[in-house]
Amino acid sequence: MRPGVDTIIVNYRTPDDLNRCLRAHEDFGVPESDTWVVNVSPEDADLKVDLFWTGNEHPRVHHIIHHANVGYAKAVNHAASLGDREVIAIFNADTALTPDVMSSCLEALQANEDWGVLGPRQVDDAGRITSAGIFGTHQAPAHRGWREANSEKFGDVKEAITVSGSAYFIKRPVWEMLTECPVYKELHPEALGAFLPTQHYYEETWCSYHTYAHSYKVMYFGPACMIHQWHKASRMGVAEQQMKPSQTMFRHACESHGIPHD
Repeated sequence: MRPGVDTIIVNYRTPDDLNRCLRAHEDFGVPESDTWVVNVSPEDADLKVDLFWTGNEHPRVHHIIHHANVGYAKAVNHAASLGDREVIAIFNADTALTPDVMSSCLEALQANEDWGVLGPRQVDDAGRITSAGIFGTHQAPAHRGWREANSEKFGDVKEAITVSGSAYFIKRPVWEMLTECPVYKELHPEALGAFLPTQHYYEETWCSYHTYAHSYKVMYFGPACMIHQWHKASRMGVAEQQMKPSQTMFRHACESHGIPHD
């Protein structure tokens, strides 16, 4: 296992966002890194962005194409299976790093032996919260700060029930342990990684709940604040059609593992 981070960026037909995301990773990433861009059901404009970023000038940016809409979880799991660095950092294409986010998140995660997962604070371009941690209990998770104005009250470091999959840091040894968990393998032997292979929703929620079940902490890390333009990757109402079947799959996985859930 090599030091550093495998960065996974999943894009679904948002080429302008993807270009911005990759530019921010070039400006504010860390030296010891590989970037895996996963284009899901891409159009020509998406491929043109990738051709620019995966050329000879960017030898550590790798391009993966899924011509079918395989969903976020399967895209992430595939890319994660190709890397070998100590931390996996997973991003939607409609995110953008800001200075020091990557380095501070990696440092905090690696400095704490019992932390398995970490998620930074996220805001949209208007400065409204799009992720400030999900707390409460596993039976009654509670989002915090949704669409509120960003402020330092969201700058805390706090154990969470889960954090947003749009910017999700996990230690590779934890990821691999969760992937190889016998209960999970029996449920989803086809899964290449620890994200529950739903079509949409609950993929990272399962990963966080599963992390907790294996005695690692899931941490919200508010000192690091980055951009996430919520719901840029799909039209309102389209992805939501996948909510119920994904929730059913999530609940079944939790019950099979003895994990409390809502």
